Amino acid sequence: MIASLRRLSLLACALLATPLSFATDTPTPQEMWHGAVELQYAELSAASERLESSVARFCQAPDEVLRQRLENDWLSAYQAWQAVRFIQFGPVEQNSRGWQLQFWPDRKNLVGRKVGVWLKATDAPDAQDIAGDSVAIQGFPALEYLLYDDAMGEQVLSDPNACSLMQAITTQLADTTSALHRDWQAFGEHYLDTANYTEITLASAIQALELLEDKRLGEPMGLKGAPANGYLAEAWRSGQTVRLVESSLEGLRTGFLPGLTALLREADALPLAEAFRDQLDKTLVQASELPPGLAPALDDEEAFRGLQSLYLNISQLRHLLGNEIANELGLMRGFNSSDGD
Repeated sequence: MIASLRRLSLLACALLATPLSFATDTPTPQEMWHGAVELQYAELSAASERLESSVARFCQAPDEVLRQRLENDWLSAYQAWQAVRFIQFGPVEQNSRGWQLQFWPDRKNLVGRKVGVWLKATDAPDAQDIAGDSVAIQGFPALEYLLYDDAMGEQVLSDPNACSLMQAITTQLADTTSALHRDWQAFGEHYLDTANYTEITLASAIQALELLEDKRLGEPMGLKGAPANGYLAEAWRSGQTVRLVESSLEGLRTGFLPGLTALLREADALPLAEAFRDQLDKTLVQASELPPGLAPALDDEEAFRGLQSLYLNISQLRHLLGNEIANELGLMRGFNSSDGD
C-alpha cells in the first residue's frame, strides 16, 4: 500500500510542473490540491472494490491463503483512507462519510456491540441494511473486529452470518468510497472558484496533524494527562496503529505537500516548504522503521522510546505548519475548516 501511495506521490508532485486540463499554464495551489486529492480518492475507491471482491472470494471458498489476502486487502484499503483523511471538508462531510469509513474513537465498544447484534440476526443483512444502521457497523473498524477480535475465536469467519455481514459491510464501503470519489470530482468547480478554500485546506491539514499528535498517539500513549491505554489506539485489534499513522503521513506528502510548496513559492517562502518536506520525510522514515502496533509498545521500553520520538517529530511537523507556515501565510489561529462549505 505504501508503494502505491508513493506512486501517487510522484503523480501528485508532477502537478507542480504539469498543467491540469482545466488549469492555466501554471496550476494554482488549489488546482494542485484538487487534482492530487482526486488521485487519492480514486485509490481509496479502487482499494475498497478490491476488498469487496476479496471478501466474496473468501466466502465462496474459504482457506488460509484467501484469508491472508482478505486481511491484506483490508489493510490496504484502510491505509488508502488514512492517506486522504487530512481532507476534512467537502463531500467527506456529507452523511458523516468520515464516520462511516472509520468510527473512532470507540470508548464504549459500540463497534463490537453492533457486530455482535448482526452476527446473531436471523436474517442476513445486505448493504442497504448496513447503510441504514449506525456508523459503528459501516466501516473499517467493524471489519477489523470480524477479522481480529478475540471474541471471533468462538465463531468461524467463514460462517454464513459472518460472511454475510462482511459482504454487506464491504459493499456499503465500496459504494461510499465510489460516491466520495465522484462527488470530489463534481466538487472541483466550487472548490476552485472559492478563494478561501486555500485557507480551508491549510486548516484541515493542521487539524489532521493535531489529531495525529493529540488523539491518535498522545492519548493512548498516556501523554495527555491520563494513564496510557492501548485500547484508545486505532486498529489496536490488528496491531496496525503505526502503519496507519505512516499512511497518513504519506498521504500528506502525496496530496498536500505539492500544493503547499506552490503556495509558499508564491509567497517567496520556499525554505519553509523545504523545511516541512524534510521534517515530513524524516518522520516517515522513522514511522516505517517502527513495529506496526502501538499497544504492545506500551510495555516495551525500547519500543516506547521509538514511539516517543515519532510523537516529537509529528509535534515538530504540527509546529511548522500550524505556527511558522500559518503565520507566514496569514492563516488565523482557530480557523474552522468547515467554514465556507
